Amino acid sequence: MNRFEEHGEELVAVRQDGRLKQLLRIHLGPPELPQTAETGPAPVLTPALFSAYRDLGALRYDFPVVLLDPGAEHVAVPLSGLIDGLVDAHPQEGAAGERYRRDLYQLEKVIKDLATGGQEISLKALWTEAANRCYAQTTNEPRRKQLRANLQSARLQLTEDGIVACCDGQIARRFFMHAWERIQAEQELHARETLDELIAELTAIIDSDRMRSARATSADALRTAMGAEHAGGIDFDQLSSVLRSSKHQRPLKSNRRKRLHSVLKVLEAQRRQLGAGNGKSPRRGRHAYTAIDSCVEALKLLDAEMLRIVELFRAVRIARLEVENRYDEARHDAFFAAFDQEQLTPEELRGLPPLFVHIDGDALNAENKSALIEILSSDLPIKTVLELRAIPDTLPLAAGQAGFGGWSTSLGSMATGLRTAFVLQTSASHLPRVESEVAEGLRYKGAALYCVYTGPDEESESVPRYLRCASAVEGRAFPCFVHHPGYGGDWAQRFTLVANPQSEEPWPIHLFNYEDSDGRAMSEEIAFTVVDFLAMDPRFAAQYVSVPPEDWHPNMVPLGDYLALQEGETFGKVPYLLMVNDSNTLHRVIVRRGLVAAARRCADLWRSFQELGGIRNSHALRLLEAERQRAIEQSDASQSVTESAAELAAVTEAATDMAVEPAGDSTQLSEVAAAPVTDQAYIETELCTSCNDCTDRNSMMFAYNEAKQAYIKDAGAGTFRDLVEAAENCPVCIIHPGKPVDPNELGVEELTRRAAAFN
Repeated sequence: MNRFEEHGEELVAVRQDGRLKQLLRIHLGPPELPQTAETGPAPVLTPALFSAYRDLGALRYDFPVVLLDPGAEHVAVPLSGLIDGLVDAHPQEGAAGERYRRDLYQLEKVIKDLATGGQEISLKALWTEAANRCYAQTTNEPRRKQLRANLQSARLQLTEDGIVACCDGQIARRFFMHAWERIQAEQELHARETLDELIAELTAIIDSDRMRSARATSADALRTAMGAEHAGGIDFDQLSSVLRSSKHQRPLKSNRRKRLHSVLKVLEAQRRQLGAGNGKSPRRGRHAYTAIDSCVEALKLLDAEMLRIVELFRAVRIARLEVENRYDEARHDAFFAAFDQEQLTPEELRGLPPLFVHIDGDALNAENKSALIEILSSDLPIKTVLELRAIPDTLPLAAGQAGFGGWSTSLGSMATGLRTAFVLQTSASHLPRVESEVAEGLRYKGAALYCVYTGPDEESESVPRYLRCASAVEGRAFPCFVHHPGYGGDWAQRFTLVANPQSEEPWPIHLFNYEDSDGRAMSEEIAFTVVDFLAMDPRFAAQYVSVPPEDWHPNMVPLGDYLALQEGETFGKVPYLLMVNDSNTLHRVIVRRGLVAAARRCADLWRSFQELGGIRNSHALRLLEAERQRAIEQSDASQSVTESAAELAAVTEAATDMAVEPAGDSTQLSEVAAAPVTDQAYIETELCTSCNDCTDRNSMMFAYNEAKQAYIKDAGAGTFRDLVEAAENCPVCIIHPGKPVDPNELGVEELTRRAAAFN
């Protein structure tokens, strides 16, 4: 069918309407696009919904944020949140309570003004300076006295302190470095506790052996230890003879004594590196507490640490076996003599010293791209922050091209497909809202990637950085999401859309109030889209054309409504944005087709994110409809309306409870008989894929049969930890650890809990 056959009447109407033809020419015609960010005039109009946010200083929002000192429950909290907490905790009501509230909000505004200088100043220091300014601005003495009493009372209730930070060009680096130091201090405290426990237990064994030595049990040594005042009547020669003849007093064999001293030396050396910190005051100066600006350099640093780490975990494994008195020289000497990097478990690899990498997305060259992919595909504990200043990071070359995306801006979604790395995508404006997710990624024992949009370096007076960053999330240009591999095996557990406004909708919808040319109050709902976000980017200025009111046409359609139309329904329609100038005069601005195509692509990407996040999942909806039809077909004509409704409701509930993950990703082994229930460890050998993971982990515990399928050769050739970690890393989940043989094994309660998922 040609266009005339499909849109005959509309086509005739367009040909006869000169004004509409001109508007369509603007929308469909190719603009001259600037090729760099430096060229092209800055936009003089801003999206209409921005008109309420021109003066951020007069509004309460997530910035400035307080980067809390160690010991606080959270990494960071908005200043407004702290002030609200103080207001809510105030017991007074009525006029006194209202006065207290206003005084604290006045103080908050002054603190915000003082914090814009970019200096690292604590909240309590700013509080004092801001309070003094408030006193100086109050001329009425009784009022000043009341103000002072209110602010001093609130100050006494302020239990937390930290550096106050604004949403400026350094906020991403400052926020992540602050969180990094906090989490590192926590993890080093845990490492110190673990090493201290092992060192103490090994030392106790060595000291006990020393007390059983010939010298320690000699008559002279016993007489000296007893003291002359308590030695009367004791035959120390006889006592020495009895002690030496006891089987419990036999000293350790020379090989074991040497092994214990060697392991203790390694553990003590590692313990000295951790220092005597208390987990509250991060120790500085070590590379783990600095930001590296290269993924290549991070890999080199970990390679340099590998020999030390292999030696450390070899010592830790031997120490645990010795403490549990399960070291068998016949079995273990050969294994530990050949112990190298290949013997490290994924959990131990993640025990490498974590590194923090902060990369400028504009400077991400091919070598660093390759290194970053290697990091994200591994279990290496490298935390990478990729800071993006331009979205998109490429420009379209022609009007009809979408031109939205680029390698850097798509990296977050691509990294989720690797399924092994923690991924958080967010904007600088939303960092306070995702502070718990930031901490989760830093604690995750593996690679983590943070993709953060921070806006261009050049500050715009008309569009503050916070507003630009927030609009990237609002317009679906840079959605916030988190992918946490440690939360489970399916997308419903691993992937979450966080901090996105109206996440169930294609675009956020807001009510816009304005006055028409006759002064009448008007309001309409406006969708905020990626095209609103790009309107602030001077690179796209030629894509927006303002139309004077005398040229407005009934076929002009708000962009949000236009994007909701099907392809055949847009013929003869012209999409526009509502925008305002500095004097708040309303403009209709035609959007050229290149950006409309970009918006459609952005909407498709957002729809994919929604499905991963469990919002209107197409598989669940399809199953729901199929079950609905089946219920209708199977319902009896004589069945009551109430019974039909009840059955349909049950079907609906069952369908909506279905897993979010696509059916093609699930595996079903219905033909395999149910696994036996037993307290002993075993492997479902017939399902083994011969991946070598368990045999490489401990070749004395796991072995292959003639068909090269794994079975447990000797469950006593290793620890219960070996069994649990092997089960956790088995790709087909066929290793069943059973219950621990030794109830006194170190960490047995946690290991039993982890094993329950595989028994």
